[in-house]
Amino acid sequence: MKKLPLNIIIFMGLTAIFPLIDFLNGFFLTSGIPIPIGVLYRFFFFIFLLVMIVVAKIPKTSLTFVTFLFIAGNLIILLFQSILLQNPLAWIIEDVSVFVKYFLWALIPYYIYQRKTLFMSMNYEKIFIVISFLFTVFLLVPYVLGVGHQTYDNSDAGYKGFFFANNDTSFAFIVSITFTARALIQRLQGKWNFRLLFLILLYAGNMISLLLVGTKTGIVYGAIVSIIVLIRLLFIVRFQSVMHKIFIWLMSILLIGWVLLRGLSYAGQMIAGTYDRMVYFYHLYDGNLVRLLSSSRSDFFEGGLHYFLTSPHPVFTMFFGQGFEYRLENFGRLGLIEMDFFDAFFGLGILGILFLVILLGYYGAIAIKKANRSIYSYLFLVILLYSFFAGHVLFSALSSTFLGLVCGGIILSKKE
Repeated sequence: MKKLPLNIIIFMGLTAIFPLIDFLNGFFLTSGIPIPIGVLYRFFFFIFLLVMIVVAKIPKTSLTFVTFLFIAGNLIILLFQSILLQNPLAWIIEDVSVFVKYFLWALIPYYIYQRKTLFMSMNYEKIFIVISFLFTVFLLVPYVLGVGHQTYDNSDAGYKGFFFANNDTSFAFIVSITFTARALIQRLQGKWNFRLLFLILLYAGNMISLLLVGTKTGIVYGAIVSIIVLIRLLFIVRFQSVMHKIFIWLMSILLIGWVLLRGLSYAGQMIAGTYDRMVYFYHLYDGNLVRLLSSSRSDFFEGGLHYFLTSPHPVFTMFFGQGFEYRLENFGRLGLIEMDFFDAFFGLGILGILFLVILLGYYGAIAIKKANRSIYSYLFLVILLYSFFAGHVLFSALSSTFLGLVCGGIILSKKE
């Protein structure tokens, strides 16, 4: 492998350390220490990407067009909103901070696209294993030490350590366990060594972390991935020797037996608070499963839609939206739905949704093409579903970074 340019080394370093940044950011926020390390890091990463994209050759391709359209179009929407809605400077600054996070997922894959040949010479997936390891360590170590915070405020449900956002943390482990599972299956088919032991421990750490965080989506996803891994190992994967196959079968039988006899009990203890919380809200909502499964997002959607449709500027609002800080300041909790595509529509209007769908559609079209299908294609679909139903992807710095890296993987998987 040829020596990598300094800017790619910096990019990989900035990408790899973001679990540490989010851990420190949550630690400072929950400790009352006014150090905006997360904001500073994302802003620096954003500027770095912009500068590196501008100084490199910008090819005249469809990806260049849709990426430029996405960024320029949203900035024009922000300008029009600021003028017509007469937003104060503080609101404009808050909206700019939202766009910095929102643009990350578009800039990261374009940066990779410009340097595709160099990234193709690397083992790109390793970055996800490093991120998976760091997220697991930064959650489990505080848990073992007995410090950190519960997932849900004023409740003993779940555990998020010093990571600040519940859904973001769950999303991080959903992506992490997917790549860890893939790496584990690949290693089991090859030479068995200490790397295999590392991946087994990492997978167990990912699964324990999902149980600890305690979100409904995370727990279900972890269980489904574990079942798929088990089925693949028992009935699909080919191993280097018959002894390996026999060993896998024996370990699987022992593991299934342990899960049935003891594991379910341990898992139940870990998610007991989450279960109690769901039962509480089930009765509070009079058995309304839509409100329960959507975590009241259905209520927020109804209220948010009402304020959107009764805007004093109906035509402008429909096409250009109401912005983000404007909605929060005027409508409070109903200004945030926590379902990304609805938040994008209410915040950026029809035009904003159009820009979003065009760029997502570009990556989706590449991902679903048979010759290009990969783990990134699968995760792209998972991320879109998570974004639609649970939110906290497009407008979250942590999750937006993950989406950008996955889209970068789609670019690298594209056959020329």
